Amino acid sequence: MSFDLLNMYQRIFKDIFSLRPEKNDSRYAWIDYAKGIAIVLVVYRHLAYGLVARGVSLPKEVLATNDMLYSFRMPLFFLLSGFFFSRSVAKRGAVSFGISKINTLLYPYILWAIIQISLQIFFSDYSNAERSGRDFLNILLQPRTLDQLWYLFALFNVTMLYLLTSLLIKEKKGWQLVTGLLLLGVAPYVRSHSALYDIALHYIYFAIGDITAGYFFRGQTQQQLSNPVNLLVLTPVFCALQWYYLYHQQMNLYLLMLIALNGCLFVIMLASWLAKLQKLQFLSVTGHYSLYIYLLHITVFAALRAMLLSIGITNGIVLLLICIPSAILLSIIAYRLLVKIGCSFLFTGKFGISRSNGKIMTHSFI
Repeated sequence: MSFDLLNMYQRIFKDIFSLRPEKNDSRYAWIDYAKGIAIVLVVYRHLAYGLVARGVSLPKEVLATNDMLYSFRMPLFFLLSGFFFSRSVAKRGAVSFGISKINTLLYPYILWAIIQISLQIFFSDYSNAERSGRDFLNILLQPRTLDQLWYLFALFNVTMLYLLTSLLIKEKKGWQLVTGLLLLGVAPYVRSHSALYDIALHYIYFAIGDITAGYFFRGQTQQQLSNPVNLLVLTPVFCALQWYYLYHQQMNLYLLMLIALNGCLFVIMLASWLAKLQKLQFLSVTGHYSLYIYLLHITVFAALRAMLLSIGITNGIVLLLICIPSAILLSIIAYRLLVKIGCSFLFTGKFGISRSNGKIMTHSFI
């Protein structure tokens, strides 16, 4: 009996630390690579500025590189989400699709916002943020004030608005581009209301993702995207535009959109090439778990930073080199461990679950 129990724990331990993604034949490798590249850049930014906020100095080149690559990271996530919109709605139906977004975006956003604010209040001596009970109101009113979590609420709001407009205009997707461009023009006027601002700012990227999905998923297109010659041709344009953005960050939002789309295309081409070669597969794994890394990495980093500073490691570069891979890896492990011990409710809601013929019927999510 004890030997069987030992074997069971050994299998569980091995499964958690193998970081093996769940099998899903419908996933596209280049999508995971693109999400992996984007989430690494997101973690890089959050950790770098988290160290600076704690009084740790970093070379200006490190921060400048961070800022230079900022233009396209979040637009890329909205673009990639848009790629799957139409096929997901067609597969599930509008109501089931909407419920799935409540379970996988709105629910974890609200739950983890409450958790993160509570931890920041309780461990205020170790947190960069000064929180109070009033910050719980900002979960729905001013999500940008809640560190990294705003993105989940923004993606939920954009997706729901896009779903509503899609039901109204049916197959006339050109109107979605018009809507996105109009919202982008409105964005500067609602900047002080971050929940509205994020919808206005990012709707266009979701729309472009939905409209161009058929093109990007074609086999011929994938061959072109994964061609290293095409990537090499685009590279100097990408570098020039990101360099321009570094020194003109308060630019017109329509010009910013063009720079962001160029950055998105560059990452997609790089991701397609890496997926074709099956190189740097850690990026694919990272992309597969990007949502959970996004939720957990700030909390993990805060603990890591406190520990490393307490033992006398104060060099900013050393801290960054330790914390970026560690925060990503430990976030993945924490997610897998929590799911394994029955805490999947921390990441996915149960709204809309019903019983039919004795079977549990849930709404899946891409």
